Amino acid sequence: MPDPQIAAVIGFAFFAGCVIKGVTGMGMPLVAIAIMSLVLDVQDATPMIMMPALVANVYQVTETRRSSMPIKQLTPIIAGLLIGTYFGVSLAIATDPALMLGVLGVLILGFVILSLFKIDPEAPKRGRNLFGLAAGGFTGFIGSMTGGFGPILAIFLLSLRWPRETYMWAMGVLLLLTASALGLFYALLGAFPAWVFYASVAACGPALLGMWAGGKVRRMVSPERFRSLVLALLAVIAIKHIVTTLGSL
Repeated sequence: MPDPQIAAVIGFAFFAGCVIKGVTGMGMPLVAIAIMSLVLDVQDATPMIMMPALVANVYQVTETRRSSMPIKQLTPIIAGLLIGTYFGVSLAIATDPALMLGVLGVLILGFVILSLFKIDPEAPKRGRNLFGLAAGGFTGFIGSMTGGFGPILAIFLLSLRWPRETYMWAMGVLLLLTASALGLFYALLGAFPAWVFYASVAACGPALLGMWAGGKVRRMVSPERFRSLVLALLAVIAIKHIVTTLGSL
C-alpha cells in the first residue's frame, strides 16, 4: 500500500488529469500516468486509471445529457470500435507498440497542422454511417494496440461539427465503452493487485472533483477556444508519441 506522500501524488494525478478531461473531454490517462510515474511503476499506474476512468466518463455523460442524441447515431462507430478492437488485439502481439504509437502520433499531428492552416477535415454529409463504421474500426484497431482511443475519437467527432456539449457527451459515451472493455481485460488478466484496485477506487474522489472543476472551466470558454484547447492537447499527445517512438529506435 502506498505511503501518504505517494497517495497524495496519486490523488493529485487524477485531479489534474480529470481537470483536463473536464475541459476537453479526454487526456486523463496521459496526464495521470505521467504524474504517477514519478512515484510508481508504469505497470501499476496504468491499471490504476480504470476505476477513475469509468467514473469520470459516467460523470461526463451525465453532465452533458441535455445535449445528448439518440444512441443509434453512435451505433456505426460503436460497431466499428468492437470490430477494430478485435482485430487490433489479434495483431497486437506481433506488432511493435512503439512503432504504432509513432504512426498514431504522425496522424494526429497531421490533423492538427491541417486545422492550424484552417484546412479542417469535415465528415461527409452523405454516407455518415459508413464513415462512422470506418472511423470506429480504425479507432478500435489503433487504440487496442496503443491505448490511444481518445485522440482518434476526438478527430472523428470534431469532423462532425457537433456542438461542444454534444461532442462532450458522445466522447463520454464512447470512452466509457472503451474504458469498460479495458477494465474487463485487466481484470481477466489479473492485472489488479489488491492495493492497486483499492487505490483506483480511492482515486475516484479526486477524479470527480477534477471533472467538476474542468466542467466549470469549459463552460467559461467560447466554442472556438474550446476547439483550440482540444487541438493543443492533441498536439501534445502526438509529439509525445513521436518522441517515444524515436527514443525506441
